[in-house]
Order: sequence, then structure tokens, then C-alpha cells
Amino acid sequence: MSNINVNEFVNERVDFFGIDDADYGNFPRIAEALARHAPAALDRFYDKVGATPKTAAFFSSRQAMDHAKGKQIAHWAALFSGRVDGSYIAKAEQIGTVHARIGLEPTWYIGGYARVLSAIITTICDKGSGLFGNKAAGRQVATLVKLALLDMEIALSAYFKAEEKSRLAVIEQLGHALAEVANGRFSTKLEGLPENYRQIEADFETMRLEIGGALASVAEAASTINTGAAEIRQASDDLANRTERQAASLEETAAAMQELTTGVREAADGAVHMTGSVAEADHEAVQGRNVVKEAVGAMDGIHRTATEISKIIDVIDGIAFQTNLLALNAGVEAARAGDAGKGFAVVANEVRALAQRSADAASNIKHLINGSVEQVERGVKLVGQSGEAFGSIAARVGEIKSLATGIADLAQAQALNLQQVNDAVREMDQMTQHNAAMVEQSNAASRSLAGEAEQLATLVSRFNVTGAAVVPIAKAKDRRKAPAATSRPAPAARKSAGMAATATAEDWSEF
Repeated sequence: MSNINVNEFVNERVDFFGIDDADYGNFPRIAEALARHAPAALDRFYDKVGATPKTAAFFSSRQAMDHAKGKQIAHWAALFSGRVDGSYIAKAEQIGTVHARIGLEPTWYIGGYARVLSAIITTICDKGSGLFGNKAAGRQVATLVKLALLDMEIALSAYFKAEEKSRLAVIEQLGHALAEVANGRFSTKLEGLPENYRQIEADFETMRLEIGGALASVAEAASTINTGAAEIRQASDDLANRTERQAASLEETAAAMQELTTGVREAADGAVHMTGSVAEADHEAVQGRNVVKEAVGAMDGIHRTATEISKIIDVIDGIAFQTNLLALNAGVEAARAGDAGKGFAVVANEVRALAQRSADAASNIKHLINGSVEQVERGVKLVGQSGEAFGSIAARVGEIKSLATGIADLAQAQALNLQQVNDAVREMDQMTQHNAAMVEQSNAASRSLAGEAEQLATLVSRFNVTGAAVVPIAKAKDRRKAPAATSRPAPAARKSAGMAATATAEDWSEF
């Protein structure tokens, strides 16, 4: 601030507070009262400071308090030793700046003024009837109050200006750090903030680590998802190919099963027809066996008849032989009779010739009948064998009928079972087709997931999480031990021993 600006600032403040020459005339008596009574008032004040934990934390020892008390007495003595000028303004502003730097809230500063003013004003008023007089005491009190309030106003203005400057610097630094974070550079750290804003620094670091760790985890998860999606996609492709091949195989199997079912059904129908044909053949074989039995009976009758005829032929042959003998005897007798017997001899010759022919015919018939008997006997034998064969055929046909019936029943059962298998294969084919469609949908979903994971990885790759990627989210959260920042810092509560170590005696050059 230039000298012109300082003079304007001093004149403006002095005029606004109504400080005039009369007030300056009261300075010596006020300075005398301060010199007498301020030390005792400050002793009581610092006793209170030492008994109050929030204020005691600002002092490392009693000697530090005594040093601060001496600086404060010197400041007030200087205030009432001359006129309000630029050097005083600078010292008062330095007090506010130091208070802002060390984190001393105005509450404690104003409290100290209250105790000192109370002691001095009481003393002035008590002695007003003597040394100063009532009016003089009132003017002195007014001057004391004006200068004390001016001193506090300048210090507080400097305090708030320093706070505002510090706050703006913090906001600027925080804004820059947030802009870096917004641009994806999570390696940016917020460091070197004033003591009052260390909580913001800690919170920003916690936020950086948590979000950086989260983004690192997201990046890792995106990579894992992308890898998993690729594996799922590959597996889905393989499954789709296998499912397609299985579907084609099942379709072929279904067609083959349909053909097999049709063939077995036709075979079953043929077996049923065969059973009917075998039944008819069995019936005809039984009838044939009965016919053979009748033929055997008829052949036996023919054999018996031929035997009887043979016997009759034997009789006829005997009669012819006897007739031939008789004709021969008649011829002999006719020869003996001579001419008288010639006619009889002729008859005898004819009878003998007829007997011979009858014998020859009977012999031929006997020969034929014997041949017929032999043929009939052979025929009877053959017919008997045929009957036995027909019996065997009938038995075999009966067995075949039983087997054909069993085959027909088995073929019907197989046809039914094959139909069920065919239905099951058809249903499996439909399910396989459905599964193939679902696999295709799953494949499409895995491709979409892979695409989304790639997009997520691309988005996350925009962020630089160096130094934060190795910090798991859970551990980053564990780092946040301090409570959330309040609307207004309470440095005295946070500093305690730390502030006692950093606030040197020089910081208390003015209290």
C-alpha cells in the first residue's frame, strides 16, 4: 500500500471513528492507567487462557504467555503514545495477519480485549471523582473505547483479509486440482495448503485415492469382463457350431428314425398279414392231412377190392382150367365115338379154346390186378408218407403260426417303441433348434457385453490413475480417519501440540 493510500486509509478510519484532538489529549492519562492496571488484567486473562484447553494449546509454556503479554502491553502503550498513523496501522494489521496465520479465532482475541477494557474502564470510573472528574473520566473511557475498537477493527479486517486471501488461494489451488481430476489426471495431488485447510487436503487425497482406486478397479474389471466376454464369445461360437452340428445330426437321426419307424410299422403290418396267411396255411394243411387220411382209406378199400377181384380171377382161372380139362375129356370121348362124336368133338374143341382164352384172359387180368395191387400198395405207402408229411407240415405250420404271432406282437411293440423314440428324437431336435437359437442370442449378448466392456475400457483409459491404481477402494476408505470439514475451520481445536510447536514467540509479537 503506498503512502498516499495509507494516509487516506488512516484519515478515513480516524474520521469515521470520530477520533479528534480531544481524544489525543486523553492519550497520556489512558496510557498511565494502562501501565498501572493492564498487567494485572492480562495476568488474570492469561490465567484463563492457560485454564482453557483450546487457548492453552497455542502456548508451549508459561514463558510464552509472559512474552505475549509483554508484547501486548507494548502494543497498547504504543497505541496511546502518539497519533494514529501508518506505522500503527501496519502493526495492527500484522496482529490480524498473524492471528489468521496461526489460526487464532477472533473470539479469544476479543475476549482478551474485553477483560483488559473491563479492568481499565472500571479503574477510570472508580477514580473519576478524584483525578479526572466525572466528565473527564467519561471522555477518557470514550477515547479508550474508540481506540480499542479501532485497533480491533483494523486487526480483524486484516485477519479476515488474510483469511480471504488464504481461502482464495486454497480455492484456486483446489479448482486447479479439480480441473486436473476432471481432465482425468488422478495423479494430481493437493499439497501445501494452509494449516486451517489441511482437512480439505486430506479429504481431497482420500477422494483422489478412492476415485482413482475405483477407476483402477473399473479398468481392471473392464479388462476382466472383456477377457471373460471374449472367452464366452469363443465358447458360444464353439457351442453354436456344436449345436448346429448336433441339430443337423438330430435332424438326420429323426429322418432315419422316421424311415425306420415306417419300415418297422410296415414289417409289423406284414407280420400281421403273414400271421393270417400262416393261419390259413395251417388250416389248409389240416384239411390236406384229412384228405390224405381219406385217400389212404380209399386206397386201402381199393387194395381190398383188388384182392377180392384177384381171388375171383383165381376162381375164374380154376373154372377155365377145369373147363379145359372137361373139354379135353370130351374130345377124347368124342374120338372114341368116331363119327358120331365128331360134332361133339367140335364143340369140345370150341369149349376148350374158349376155356383157354378165358384162362389166358384171367391170367392177364390177374397179372394186371397184381400190378394194380402193387401200385395201390405203393400208392397207399406214398399216401401214408404224404399224410405223415402233411402232419409234419401242419405241426411246423402251427409252430410257424405261433412264431409269426409272436413276431407280429413284437413288431407291433417295436413299432410303438420306435414311434415313441421318434417322438423323443423329434422333440430333442426341436429343443436343439431352440437351444441353437438361445446360443445365438447368448453369443450376440456376449458380443454386446464385449463391446460395452471395450467402450468402458476406452472411457477409463482417459483417466490417469498413476499412484491410485494400486490402492484398493476399501483401503482408500480406511485412510479417511478425520471428520468431514466444517463450514468454518476450528484451528485451535485441531492444532493443540502441533500449533504449540509451530507458533514461536515471534508469532506473538502482538496479541
